[in-house]
Amino acid sequence: MIKLIATDLDNTLLNKESKVDPETIRLLERAAEKGVKVAVATGRSFASAKAIADRLGQPSPAICYNGAAVIDTQTGEPYFMDCLDPELVREILVFARENDLYVQLYDKDEIVVEKLRLDRHPDPDLDYAGYREVGDFRQIELFDTPKILLAAEPARIPGVQAQLEALFGDRAYFAQSESHLVEAMTRGCDKGSALRRLREILGLKKEEIMGCGDNTNDLPLLLESGTAIAVANSVPELKAAATYVCEGERSEGFNEAVKKFVLEK
Repeated sequence: MIKLIATDLDNTLLNKESKVDPETIRLLERAAEKGVKVAVATGRSFASAKAIADRLGQPSPAICYNGAAVIDTQTGEPYFMDCLDPELVREILVFARENDLYVQLYDKDEIVVEKLRLDRHPDPDLDYAGYREVGDFRQIELFDTPKILLAAEPARIPGVQAQLEALFGDRAYFAQSESHLVEAMTRGCDKGSALRRLREILGLKKEEIMGCGDNTNDLPLLLESGTAIAVANSVPELKAAATYVCEGERSEGFNEAVKKFVLEK
């Protein structure tokens, strides 16, 4: 029996407008009546994760920053948060400048940029989180950040990720959540490792978890789930790892999986 749904947000639970579909709320209310909880598992910041979890009526832990943190959405207290080594951050910032990459850091849930560029990354986090412009990352005192977001033209991203992994792969984990993004977390941090730690906190078994996603950063999440769901718009690598590929895209696919594996069973 499924007791926890661990789900990605963008292009998975959320619809094309990056909103929560009313049907999703109704289905999750029915699931909650059966004792099923939901944990959002997102690359987004905690501010976004909490806002969407609140819309779902699910005051549960949230996996944020692509697995670098699990935070209680009721209290705001982290179960854990793994931040990047400051020297590694410096080195990645140098690489980003040399390769004309747009960069975002995160300081206590505030987005930090040299200059906000929505043309480089129209960040949905900005609907819920504030931002700070600092001018030049080389001139500031660094702070603990759980993630570095790097943006470029989609055609460049595979090459950029390959370079990052070659240079820093022994110290960082790199994941792609959108076609124009690469995100860096501490090595060993991903949605799967976070789900495994959360599962232990909640006292659940792997077979009691349904994981849902769409992109390669969701692969570790699916591998740690007894029921692994890929929505129809998922990348091929995720579909290959899934136990079920939905007919519907995004929220329609998510709703389809909830009906099939949670409510009908």
